[in-house]
Amino acid sequence: MIKKKSVVAAAAAMSNRRSVVAAAMAMSMMASLSTTAYAGTIASGVTPIVASAETSGANYSTGATGTSGSESSTGIVEATGALEGTTASAGSTNQSGTTQATIGGAEAASSETLASVNASTMQAITSASGTSSNQALVSNSASTPADSIGMTSFGPTVPGAAGSSTGSLNQLFGGGTSTSGSSNVLNALSTVPLPAGYYCSNVGTYTYQEMQVDLNSLKATYPKMQMDVLGNTIDGRQLYHVVVGNPSAPHKILVHGGIHAREYISSQLVMREIVALLEMQQNNLLYHGQSVATLLQNTCIHFVPMVNPDGITLVQGGIDALNTQAAKTMVMSMAAQDQVTDLATYLRKWKNNINGVNLNRNFDAFWQEATPKVDHPSNMFYKGTGPESEVESKALANLCRQLRPDYTISYHTQGRVIYWYFGETGNYKAKGQYLANVVHQNTGYTISNTWSQTDAAGFKDWAVQKLDIPSVTIELGRGTSPVDESQITQMWTENDGILPDLLVGIGA
Repeated sequence: MIKKKSVVAAAAAMSNRRSVVAAAMAMSMMASLSTTAYAGTIASGVTPIVASAETSGANYSTGATGTSGSESSTGIVEATGALEGTTASAGSTNQSGTTQATIGGAEAASSETLASVNASTMQAITSASGTSSNQALVSNSASTPADSIGMTSFGPTVPGAAGSSTGSLNQLFGGGTSTSGSSNVLNALSTVPLPAGYYCSNVGTYTYQEMQVDLNSLKATYPKMQMDVLGNTIDGRQLYHVVVGNPSAPHKILVHGGIHAREYISSQLVMREIVALLEMQQNNLLYHGQSVATLLQNTCIHFVPMVNPDGITLVQGGIDALNTQAAKTMVMSMAAQDQVTDLATYLRKWKNNINGVNLNRNFDAFWQEATPKVDHPSNMFYKGTGPESEVESKALANLCRQLRPDYTISYHTQGRVIYWYFGETGNYKAKGQYLANVVHQNTGYTISNTWSQTDAAGFKDWAVQKLDIPSVTIELGRGTSPVDESQITQMWTENDGILPDLLVGIGA
C-alpha cells in the first residue's frame, strides 16, 4: 500500500519527468484536500468508492433476510476517492433505500472545492515537470505499452487488488486523454469503481427483489444501459438481460450468474460488474490508459445476472417466498419423493430450478452421456427430460445462438477453479487458453484442464462444443454452497478486472 510517507520517499527518489509529475500530484492532493474533501463527488458525477451503502434488505416472511453491511475500498480510489489511511463509513439511509457515503462522517465536498483542488494540483504538476500542465497530463499516452511503464498487464492497478503493481506512482495515476481531447487525469486511474447506493454493493443476501430495484435504478442513472426480458419463469419471475455497450459492436461477450440456486452470490458479483462498467462508460474513465466508453463501442457485454430466480428465491426465503401454490406443491412433492426429514436443510441446499431440474446439466453437450445421479425432479442432480427442456436454459441458449459472442463467462460457486477445456483443438484451443489465463491472472484461481463426457451438458460445454465459442466456468469462493456472503468482498477484488481486461484485449 502507498502511504503518505511512501509518497514523499517516492517523490525524492524519482528522477524522470513522468514520475515527478505523478508524485507532485499525489503530494499536492494530500496537502490541499482534507479528509472531507476526499469524500466528495466530482462535478462530472463520479462517485468515490469509499464504502458500500448500507441498506436494509427485503425481508422474507420465513427468514433469510437481506442482511445489510458496508464495504470499504482500499488504496487509491477512482477519480476523487481517498488515499489509504482514510476511514470510510456508510451514512444514513434515504427514502429510496440508498445512502450517502461519507468519510469519517463528513459530508461530500462541493464541486467548487474540488475545482480549487484541481487547479492547485495542476500548478504543482507544472512546477514539478517544467512543462505545461497539458503536456504533463498526456506523458503516458494510451498507445504506450503497459509493460514499458512498469504496469501489470492484467487487472486494476490498485494496491491490494489482484494483479496490482506499485512500481511507480505514475502507473496509479494513469495517462492518456479523454475522447474529447481534453486532459482527463482524474479519470485516468486504472481502477474499477463500485458506486455505493445499490443493493449489490452491500455485503449480505442478494435477492431477486433487490436485483429488480437495482436494475431500475441503474436504468435511471445510466441511460445508455439497455435491458429486456428473455422470458418468465414457472413461478412468475422475469429473466433479465442487460446490455452494456454498443449493441451493434463487432465483438460481444456473454456473462451469466445464478444458474444454480444455492450459488446466488454469483448474481451479486455479476451485478457489480454491470454497475462498474456503466460507471466507467458514463464518466469516460480510462482503464490502463484506454477509454472504457470507446472500448464498449467495439465490444458489447451482455449479462443475464440471475438465470434461476425461482430457485434462488426458494433457497433464500423458503416455501412461503414462492409466488404460486403450484410451485409450492411441486417442491413439497419432490421433498416427499426424496424422503426428506430435514426440510430446511433440503431447501437451503437446493441447486435446481423450481421444476427440480439442474439447469447446468440441461444443455446439448453429451447430455445423453452425462451420468444421471437421480432419475426424477429433485433439489440437486436431475438433468431434465432432454436438452433445453427448461424455460431458463432455453432462454440462455437462444440468446447465445443469437449473439454468437466472442467469449462466454459462467459464474458459479465454489472452489476457486477455472474450467475452460472441453476437447477443443487448434486455434480455437489457444483462444480458450487465453480467456482462462486472463481470469487466472486476475483471480489467482486454479485452471483445470480436465473434462469428461459423463460430467457434461453444462452451458460452457455446449457453447464450446456446438458453437465453437471460447468459454469459461468460474467457481467463486471457498467452503460449501451457499458460501458465506461476506466472501463477496474478496470475490469482487479478484474478479473486477476480468471484463475490462477482455475489453482491452479484444481491442488490441
